[in-house]
Amino acid sequence: MSILFPRLLPSESDRIFSGIRGRAPSELSAQAGNSSLRAVFAATGGTRVTRDELRLLAATIEKLAIEAGYPDASSTAQRSQFDRAVARHLHQSSGMTPGEASQRQVWAFLGLVLVPHVCAWRFPMKDGTYVADRFKGSDLTRHTLARLWTRAHVLHDSAAPDPYALLDALGEADLDQVMARRRAIAATPTLVRAIVRAHVEDSNIGEDIPARAVLRDSLQRLLRLTAFLDLDWLPEEEILQLVREQRIESRKHLDVA
Repeated sequence: MSILFPRLLPSESDRIFSGIRGRAPSELSAQAGNSSLRAVFAATGGTRVTRDELRLLAATIEKLAIEAGYPDASSTAQRSQFDRAVARHLHQSSGMTPGEASQRQVWAFLGLVLVPHVCAWRFPMKDGTYVADRFKGSDLTRHTLARLWTRAHVLHDSAAPDPYALLDALGEADLDQVMARRRAIAATPTLVRAIVRAHVEDSNIGEDIPARAVLRDSLQRLLRLTAFLDLDWLPEEEILQLVREQRIESRKHLDVA
């Protein structure tokens, strides 16, 4: 049975977000909660998450943030630590299904009601203003928590000793390069896993050719291929071999350049 999460309607999301302008994470912590009188649930399709379950989820996310430096300013390494730990937990323990995870209003509730202080810490204000996408879920690839669940879901490998090991393989910027291409690449989990695996196993990159350059050039090549190839029907091993071939071509191109 799937778990249903509270949803904030767009007007309520706008109202709450407008109220956090200029407020520090410590101030937002005081208003965090596990319910809202203006939240709604899907009418059918599962069992509603309980307040106790939401309280536990919030406590765990906050604990992982504290381990990564919250409420103080964090380093790049600490932010990556937080992202990876929360991605694992959200996907493994929240009970959220892909259907619920596709709902922007679910993430608006989590970002604006459940843990607004953690979102504010992870993506601090610039010029006294927070970025709306990090809280409201208008773009799930940029929402503080939604992007993490999606990464864990796409990179999850149930056959591996550690099903979430691929989460640790790429840095934030490089993984963003992959996941931001939602339709052409990120929509095919086997392709995403193949890209990450090939990046990890590729030990032939010359010292004068940065791994990031090879990754990004090969992504452009894959984008051109996906314009006329349907990879959803290919076995995972064939997709991995295709990615390896594109990396080889990228190294040749970059070596000449």
